[in-house]
Amino acid sequence: MLDRLQAARLVAFVSLAELLILSFVGGLVSGLGQGFDLGIEWPSEPVKLIRILLQGSLEPLHRILTVLSAPFLIILAIIASRIRRSYPYIFFSALLSVLFLTLTAITGRMILLALGGYIEQPMASLIYSLNNLLAMLTIGSVAMVVGILDHGLRVKISEERRIAVILHRGASAWGLIAAFLGAYMLGYTKTTQKPLPSDLFSLSTGSVIDIVVKVHVLSGLAAVLLTLAAYALRRSRDAWSTAALIASLFQPLLGLALLYRASHYAWAPGIYLPLHLIAAQVIIIGNAIPYLLYLYNRVIPSNLSRRTT
Repeated sequence: MLDRLQAARLVAFVSLAELLILSFVGGLVSGLGQGFDLGIEWPSEPVKLIRILLQGSLEPLHRILTVLSAPFLIILAIIASRIRRSYPYIFFSALLSVLFLTLTAITGRMILLALGGYIEQPMASLIYSLNNLLAMLTIGSVAMVVGILDHGLRVKISEERRIAVILHRGASAWGLIAAFLGAYMLGYTKTTQKPLPSDLFSLSTGSVIDIVVKVHVLSGLAAVLLTLAAYALRRSRDAWSTAALIASLFQPLLGLALLYRASHYAWAPGIYLPLHLIAAQVIIIGNAIPYLLYLYNRVIPSNLSRRTT
């Protein structure tokens, strides 16, 4: 039978996996142009969800996964509350995931209203940015719970070079900026039905979207380069930083492929959208967790000397 610590680790891992699947499916729905298949109703009637799902749309699956993620996070928060004395701030992080998920669902509903023409620019595009940010924070909160419960990882991080940790912070921050702007670009193409400008090397800044695209590319490049530098300077290796490294190697190609598609097919840019989305999340969270655990160890150093069960 599982003890509280084992149960917390299991639920945290399953919740993290479910949220990543949810994020990928959401990106795939948008990439295939199926985001408005159920109109502005949310989450819609069960019979209608099943009917549209059987017709080949993934939007019902996206909504079902969103609803299913709530009990996972609530259970995680309940378990975290029972071990919060041994793992300070773990309950707070779990509670944040529930809050961010709720706000993600609310902004998801607002995206439907934007697609339906009820919200005008620039707010229609900004809602996409807010939704993506909140989804990222939901996943990141659960990832932090996983990290706090990983004693071996925390020991590794406590012995890391400070410069490597700072580079992780920079990579995550620049990645977050790139993701925020990238979601704005997606919202722009979806709600205006206009393709993105495809000439990255043009000096044109005649419109807001021209500037957004260029800053997105530059901030994304900064995130990739800082990820590579952080990994190179690390004394040890862990799953988070390794995943961020792998994602950063593929992200430039995925970004260029997505930009090409979005500049020709505004409504349905294809499979590159969810791949680019997940890679961005892995870069941001994979860099953020080592940095946040480094800070956590400085605030709660006594917890490192022993394993708490």
